[in-house]
Amino acid sequence: MVRLRIKTLLKIKHLKVDELAKKSNIVYSRWANVLSGKAKIRHAEIEALGNIFPEHKLWLAYGDTLPQAGQTSPEANPD
Repeated sequence: MVRLRIKTLLKIKHLKVDELAKKSNIVYSRWANVLSGKAKIRHAEIEALGNIFPEHKLWLAYGDTLPQAGQTSPEANPD
């Protein structure tokens, strides 16, 4: 489920894997393996995405939102 949320986030934010690698300081091949299912998602990837998109931390980790605390899904807050 987390992998699907990451793919959704990248699609909505129009962020390519090479751009994600640069922003997260996690190598391209790691992201490619995570997104393809060849590698399991680690805490480091979730944390990196949370740092890039702090408004989506709760949604990324758990699939939940809490709008009153500024935690939304990318569908609700595309840009």
